[in-house]
Amino acid sequence: MEDVRKNHTDIHDLSVFNEDQIDMRTNATIDGVKYLGQDVIVNGNRIGTFAGQYCINRTDTMLENINARLVASNIDTSDVEIVDKKWNWGGVNSRTITFNKEVIQPKQGDFVKAQITLINSYDGSRKASICFGLMRLVCENGMIALDPKTGVQAFRKHTNDDVFENEYNKISKFTEAVEAFEAQLQSYANTVVSLDVVRDALKNTIAKNEVKENQIMEYVESNNRGSVDAIDLYSVYNGVTEWATHHEARKTADLNNVYLSRQMDVTKFLQSNDFTQLVA
Repeated sequence: MEDVRKNHTDIHDLSVFNEDQIDMRTNATIDGVKYLGQDVIVNGNRIGTFAGQYCINRTDTMLENINARLVASNIDTSDVEIVDKKWNWGGVNSRTITFNKEVIQPKQGDFVKAQITLINSYDGSRKASICFGLMRLVCENGMIALDPKTGVQAFRKHTNDDVFENEYNKISKFTEAVEAFEAQLQSYANTVVSLDVVRDALKNTIAKNEVKENQIMEYVESNNRGSVDAIDLYSVYNGVTEWATHHEARKTADLNNVYLSRQMDVTKFLQSNDFTQLVA
């Protein structure tokens, strides 16, 4: 099965996901071969074997829950851009909704649109995740939202049916979350730190080797418009997310998995004590 990508504008269009036949079998026989254990089968393909408690959380069901909250909250979905993806034989799914009318301006002339991203898997490769995020228009960076009071950045194991019940309910405060993101990013723009401190924070969190450290710092420094020795945290934030979104991957790599792994790195860095101390 080839990877699937669909760009569209209708939140209720779940055709990429709702036609999948997904079930769990014990000691399944597929194409004459018997497999021991619990297997998840997607469209006839065995894509994951699990031990212990595992619950299939369908992507289309989770999106129906998100859509219901969006509609009930009167959030304007008439002007959105949606990207639906499916890869690894249907084992990993994602949807990103960009809200063209939810625009903020952390810095003069620097516009950012609000997003909601859902990522789900049936192959055991990752937890289900839902995130309120941002898209920086100048370079199309995917940006992670940080405020835990109003925003959402959640990862859940596939162990029950209501995997995101609390997070779904936060969608009713999506507009307030976007406003909080703007205030947060504006505060970053007014906080200046030394480049050496940024490098140390990266080494302590996600840049565990010199090659990766230099890769990320190259993007961070390219966003610096001020002193050669100091940088504001908004530029640090942009540099790290630009690395995650745009740095070229090895030709043999699975690009979807590479970019998801980098987004996890960005989340780890931005939620680390090292970055929190920079903000403070």
